[in-house]
Amino acid sequence: MWKFVARLVLLFLLAGVLLPAAASAHATIIQTTPSDQQVLETRPRAITLKWSEAVDLNDQSIRLLDGAGQEIETAGARPGPEGPSTAVLELPSDLGDGTYIVAWRVVSTDSHPVSGAFTFSIGEPSQVLFEADGSSNATVRTIDAFARGLAFFGLALALGGAVVVFALWSGTTAPRRARRLVWAGVGLLLAGTLLVLLMQGPYATGGSLADVFSTLSFSLGTRFGYALVARIVLALAFLVLLLRGWRIPAALCGLALIFTWTLVDHSRTGVQTWLGVPAASAHLLAMAIWFGGLLVVLVQAHDAPIARFSRLAVVCWVVLAVSGVYLTYRQSGEFGALVATLFGRLLLVKTAVAIGILVLAYYSRRAVLRGTGPRGTVLGETFLGVAMLGVTAVLVNAEPARVAYVDPVETTLRTEDGLSVELKINPAKQGENVADIYLLRGDGALQQVPEVTARLLPSDGDAAALDVAFQMAEPGHFVASPMTVPYPGEWTLRMQVRTSEFDQSELAVPVKIR
Repeated sequence: MWKFVARLVLLFLLAGVLLPAAASAHATIIQTTPSDQQVLETRPRAITLKWSEAVDLNDQSIRLLDGAGQEIETAGARPGPEGPSTAVLELPSDLGDGTYIVAWRVVSTDSHPVSGAFTFSIGEPSQVLFEADGSSNATVRTIDAFARGLAFFGLALALGGAVVVFALWSGTTAPRRARRLVWAGVGLLLAGTLLVLLMQGPYATGGSLADVFSTLSFSLGTRFGYALVARIVLALAFLVLLLRGWRIPAALCGLALIFTWTLVDHSRTGVQTWLGVPAASAHLLAMAIWFGGLLVVLVQAHDAPIARFSRLAVVCWVVLAVSGVYLTYRQSGEFGALVATLFGRLLLVKTAVAIGILVLAYYSRRAVLRGTGPRGTVLGETFLGVAMLGVTAVLVNAEPARVAYVDPVETTLRTEDGLSVELKINPAKQGENVADIYLLRGDGALQQVPEVTARLLPSDGDAAALDVAFQMAEPGHFVASPMTVPYPGEWTLRMQVRTSEFDQSELAVPVKIR
């Protein structure tokens, strides 16, 4: 039995290794004061940053550097007056003229670190010879991914195994071998959770394995840290309650374990969070009961309550299907995001695996109804279930498709003298973009004009307008590359198209940047 569990764990971890690592970018910066690349006449007293959701700060979350990359000592960032989605960094009183870099790295609501940087200048801008690196240590990322997967596996084995062993088994007591699977699940859950807690500090701050214990106090003070500690306590309580035979309190404890995931993951962010958390909780609970129960049935196939579990598995898959469709819509938003983003492609892979499981489950149920042994198809379901858990472990670390996917801007306008102006902005996302302008006559040929100038204006008026430098790529075709947009939101691109020495047309295009 232990060799079988070890092989499944190894297969699960191998699935996580073979799948591509996902970049996490969930909280996005939506405003800074001063704004990116702004030139100020006098020194500001403080810097303010605002994100799209609440973030956790530590002493090194926001750093001030000079143009050469040398860190300038500050008192450290603190939450701003608008709450945990903002941060304020007081500046030293002796800052001289020149360009400064503000590098930030914070932990978003779903426990993943996000980072970035922007510049501002006092007086005259100076040369910048430094580029901030916000990446995490590769070893830390790998161990963290394995630990999260191990905790997923342990949860399924503990909850699903407990349902079969203590609720469905006919007779007074399940065999010791089956009960040991449940204890093994609790052990894997505890081990994975403890390892995630140890890795969270260096993962969030960009440190190495040497920083595990020095950053532990920071991890314990975050929302995710609270959830991990609660998970450890609940897992131990779940074990004790089962050993004492108190099934109803154990069931409530197992249900509470589910929320230590869904209250600190993608469910808490994005649209319809009021429904996202219960839907994700139902999805995770159904998965755990089905997969963990399936493992017990496979190991103890000769006397397991296969018929009862088969009926329960149907209910689990109905819940998985309904909640899965809703969660796919919630995290993707539109069909194009499924094929254009890593998150969407992982969802498609997970769906394909689920269909394979359902096909095998159909034949397993037919075998049960005929009274024959379904061990072969159950074994296939189990290994596909391991693959699904591997995909899920990567999926929860990926940027939601609704956030990652952006439709490029493509629109056509007309100048006062009848020229068609085709504007394309790709990918229309925070950061670097490429903007193309094509000026076309009535016959579709490019029309040469002397000059195109433009400015990008934020709709809220809080950020500074940005000059957009268009260069002629060919007669009638102008390109701005890169067109850097510091914040997501609604912007307006105001263009001046000079068609002759005396004539000029002004055009305004709404641009949505994500």
